Amino acid sequence: MPKHVVRLLLLMAVGLVLALVAKWFLTPNSFYEFGHYRANSVTEIAKLEPVHLTAGYCERCHDDRHAEWSAGNHKSVACENCHGPGQGHPKGGKKKLPIPTDSIALCTQCHESTAGRPATQPQIVLGDHKKGEACVPCHSPHAPKIAGNVALTGKVESGKLLAAKACAECHGAAGISPNGTWPSLAGLSATYLVRITAAYKNGDQKDVAMTPLAKKLSDADIQDLAAYYASLPCGSANTANFPGDAAQGQSIARHCARCHGETGISPIASWPLIAGQAPGYLVNVLKAYRAGLRKDPLMANANGAGSLSDTDITNLAAFYSTQKCQADK
Repeated sequence: MPKHVVRLLLLMAVGLVLALVAKWFLTPNSFYEFGHYRANSVTEIAKLEPVHLTAGYCERCHDDRHAEWSAGNHKSVACENCHGPGQGHPKGGKKKLPIPTDSIALCTQCHESTAGRPATQPQIVLGDHKKGEACVPCHSPHAPKIAGNVALTGKVESGKLLAAKACAECHGAAGISPNGTWPSLAGLSATYLVRITAAYKNGDQKDVAMTPLAKKLSDADIQDLAAYYASLPCGSANTANFPGDAAQGQSIARHCARCHGETGISPIASWPLIAGQAPGYLVNVLKAYRAGLRKDPLMANANGAGSLSDTDITNLAAFYSTQKCQADK
């Protein structure tokens, strides 16, 4: 064999031996233990305190908010997506996570109408809202979906017969309640009536009187009753001797107008008509929302009844009860 070939093979053998020695000497013992090239990095990373603590960590102190969030349509968005990393929170309450103040900038990151965004992800057109109008007055950040319209299939005549048997004693023969602590149903939108009655039936909303009655109704019954009451002319409540200050209530009602209209006639069919309702009923409902006895992610929070004093509630009831229940044409 020629000498130069022998030398070449010897050189290759020496290089292979050196490579094997170098691999043995330079490669950490944990090489391949956690996957390619990770070496001890996995162990080092595992020693670090987690930056994101997940929603389960938040539940221990914020069970009410966690329940609202996990039962709604926003549960795919973790708490820390909006409030920032939880690392170090609460540490004796010294580190508080921020509550976002610019809801427009935050919410539009996922919900501004954008070409190519999945149709299943709710999208909004900013131009359809008033300039600078925040999102949270109408959308609870933890459960932001607003109850939408429902299909209406009810028959007025069938609803009239059923109402006479099941509803007239409390809500009046023509949908105007004879009791100042119960709502008048005449003139309310069929969409709202279907939604709220179905909520009483399935337990999403609870009431000592309404829950057992609603459970006896079929879906067709609910549709028929809604069609009947929606067909009736609304009426205004008797507000004589009610102590509230309507002028003060009107000032407070400015904060409610986006959802309930300036005078209590909502622009959204799935929300209630509160103009002309009995003041005693309105007081009871607002206090129930404030206390959490009635469930609604908007009405129970600080943007709804949550921040109202007893005086505020009385004044609001005085204002809305004196309003016309039907808009001037």
